[in-house]
Amino acid sequence: MSPPSPAPEPPRWISCPECEAPCRDRELPPGGALRCRRCGVLVRKQSETQSLQPAWALTSAGLLLIVLANVTPILTFDVAGNTQSNLIVTGIFGLFRQGYWPVALLVAFAGIVGPALHLGSMWYVLAACCLRQSWPGLRQADHLAERMESWNLVPVYAVATVVAVVKLDMLGTVSWQVGALWVVILSLCSLFAMQLFDRDLVNKRLEALA
Repeated sequence: MSPPSPAPEPPRWISCPECEAPCRDRELPPGGALRCRRCGVLVRKQSETQSLQPAWALTSAGLLLIVLANVTPILTFDVAGNTQSNLIVTGIFGLFRQGYWPVALLVAFAGIVGPALHLGSMWYVLAACCLRQSWPGLRQADHLAERMESWNLVPVYAVATVVAVVKLDMLGTVSWQVGALWVVILSLCSLFAMQLFDRDLVNKRLEALA
């Protein structure tokens, strides 16, 4: 008498990030994608390289660029001989002095604290996965990276700075400084790091480390 065949594995379901419709999870080929049947949004994509090192390198560069972008002037504004060099924190302090402290806190969190937490938590998780080290708090750091992703608004800040310079140029002379270059490179590093952060591969690595 042949032994009984093992029971089939129950289907796994994941929710669509856009419409929250249930989508049946499955193994995907390299480069394959799983899309929601209701709204067509990309639910999960299988990485072709199966490597987290490019994302780790970009987050490492991003953390260094956050420091450089916050300690070097972004632009110099000259009105009738009065010259002022502006950092990212200059606008935050200006909002505080004018009494707009809720807006100042929002700008500080979205422009400095949020991106730093996002890239820092991503770096911690990616470093542990690449080095095969079971460090404490990896799951919590992974959840923090996911929550902070929508608060990494450095690219939005870069676009807003360009718009502000166009307006300020009507009042005086505006000169770009080296800090603007760090902001642009930081924006690109953040965008590419989020694209290369393969959450499915990260979860598999974290399960293996656990």
